[in-house]
Amino acid sequence: MQPRTLASLERGWTIDIDAVGDLADVDDEFDDKLTEFERALEPFSGAVAGGEQRERYGARFSLDTDSVNPIEVLEQGLLIFHDAAIEAGLPPWQVVRCEILTYEEDEADAR
Repeated sequence: MQPRTLASLERGWTIDIDAVGDLADVDDEFDDKLTEFERALEPFSGAVAGGEQRERYGARFSLDTDSVNPIEVLEQGLLIFHDAAIEAGLPPWQVVRCEILTYEEDEADAR
Protein backbone atom coordinates (compact mmCIF):
# COMPACT_ATOMS: atom_id res chain seq x y z
CA MET A 1 0.00 0.00 0.00
CA GLN A 2 1.35 3.37 -0.96
CA PRO A 3 1.20 6.23 1.55
CA ARG A 4 -1.39 8.83 0.80
CA THR A 5 -0.13 12.21 -0.35
CA LEU A 6 -2.02 15.48 -0.38
CA ALA A 7 -2.73 14.96 -4.07
CA SER A 8 -4.27 11.54 -3.45
CA LEU A 9 -6.42 12.71 -0.53
CA GLU A 10 -8.91 14.21 -2.96
CA ARG A 11 -9.32 10.99 -4.96
CA GLY A 12 -10.90 8.62 -2.52
CA TRP A 13 -13.25 7.92 0.30
CA THR A 14 -13.26 6.26 3.69
CA ILE A 15 -16.36 4.12 4.17
CA ASP A 16 -17.84 2.82 7.44
CA ILE A 17 -20.71 0.32 7.34
CA ASP A 18 -22.42 -1.64 10.13
CA ALA A 19 -24.88 -4.52 9.83
CA VAL A 20 -27.12 -5.92 12.58
CA GLY A 21 -29.13 -9.11 12.66
CA ASP A 22 -30.65 -12.05 14.46
CA LEU A 23 -28.42 -13.99 16.84
CA ALA A 24 -30.04 -17.17 15.52
CA ASP A 25 -27.97 -16.64 12.35
CA VAL A 26 -24.69 -16.79 14.29
CA ASP A 27 -22.69 -20.01 14.56
CA ASP A 28 -19.56 -20.98 16.49
CA GLU A 29 -17.38 -19.81 13.60
CA PHE A 30 -18.45 -16.15 13.80
CA ASP A 31 -15.01 -14.93 14.94
CA ASP A 32 -13.29 -16.92 12.19
CA LYS A 33 -15.69 -15.42 9.67
CA LEU A 34 -14.80 -11.94 10.89
CA THR A 35 -11.15 -12.77 10.22
CA GLU A 36 -12.09 -13.89 6.70
CA PHE A 37 -14.17 -10.71 6.28
CA GLU A 38 -11.11 -8.61 7.10
CA ARG A 39 -9.00 -10.70 4.72
CA ALA A 40 -11.55 -10.08 1.94
CA LEU A 41 -11.28 -6.33 2.59
CA GLU A 42 -7.45 -6.23 2.56
CA PRO A 43 -7.34 -4.75 -0.97
CA PHE A 44 -9.29 -1.80 0.47
CA SER A 45 -7.19 -1.39 3.64
CA GLY A 46 -10.15 -2.72 5.59
CA ALA A 47 -10.59 -3.15 9.32
CA VAL A 48 -13.55 -5.02 10.81
CA ALA A 49 -15.29 -5.33 14.15
CA GLY A 50 -18.01 -7.48 15.63
CA GLY A 51 -20.36 -6.80 18.52
CA GLU A 52 -19.57 -8.42 21.86
CA GLN A 53 -22.91 -10.21 21.72
CA ARG A 54 -22.26 -11.19 18.09
CA GLU A 55 -25.34 -9.28 17.00
CA ARG A 56 -23.48 -7.00 14.60
CA TYR A 57 -20.47 -6.67 12.37
CA GLY A 58 -18.97 -3.74 10.58
CA ALA A 59 -16.10 -2.56 8.48
CA ARG A 60 -14.10 0.56 7.73
CA PHE A 61 -12.28 0.59 4.42
CA SER A 62 -10.93 2.84 1.69
CA LEU A 63 -12.16 3.29 -1.85
CA ASP A 64 -9.71 4.94 -4.24
CA THR A 65 -11.79 6.61 -6.92
CA ASP A 66 -12.00 9.85 -8.84
CA SER A 67 -15.77 9.92 -8.32
CA VAL A 68 -17.13 12.92 -6.46
CA ASN A 69 -20.67 11.55 -6.51
CA PRO A 70 -21.49 10.36 -2.96
CA ILE A 71 -24.37 8.17 -4.14
CA GLU A 72 -22.09 6.33 -6.55
CA VAL A 73 -19.43 5.95 -3.84
CA LEU A 74 -21.95 4.62 -1.33
CA GLU A 75 -23.31 2.12 -3.86
CA GLN A 76 -19.77 0.90 -4.62
CA GLY A 77 -19.00 0.72 -0.90
CA LEU A 78 -22.12 -1.33 -0.18
CA LEU A 79 -21.22 -3.76 -2.97
CA ILE A 80 -17.70 -4.17 -1.60
CA PHE A 81 -19.05 -4.68 1.93
CA HIS A 82 -21.67 -7.23 0.88
CA ASP A 83 -19.30 -9.14 -1.42
CA ALA A 84 -16.71 -9.41 1.36
CA ALA A 85 -19.35 -10.53 3.90
CA ILE A 86 -20.66 -13.20 1.51
CA GLU A 87 -17.11 -14.38 0.76
CA ALA A 88 -16.49 -14.68 4.53
CA GLY A 89 -19.73 -16.56 5.13
CA LEU A 90 -21.25 -13.91 7.38
CA PRO A 91 -25.04 -13.65 7.63
CA PRO A 92 -26.67 -11.23 5.14
CA TRP A 93 -27.84 -8.84 7.84
CA GLN A 94 -29.51 -5.46 7.50
CA VAL A 95 -27.16 -2.53 7.03
CA VAL A 96 -28.01 -0.03 9.78
CA ARG A 97 -25.28 2.58 9.41
CA CYS A 98 -23.23 3.97 6.56
CA GLU A 99 -20.80 6.84 6.61
CA ILE A 100 -18.62 8.06 3.77
CA LEU A 101 -15.95 10.72 4.05
CA THR A 102 -13.47 11.95 1.51
CA TYR A 103 -9.91 11.16 2.50
CA GLU A 104 -9.43 14.85 3.13
CA GLU A 105 -12.41 15.04 5.52
CA ASP A 106 -11.39 11.82 7.25
CA GLU A 107 -7.89 13.19 7.83
CA ALA A 108 -9.38 16.44 9.19
CA ASP A 109 -11.61 14.49 11.59
CA ALA A 110 -8.61 12.53 12.82
CA ARG A 111 -6.80 15.72 13.82
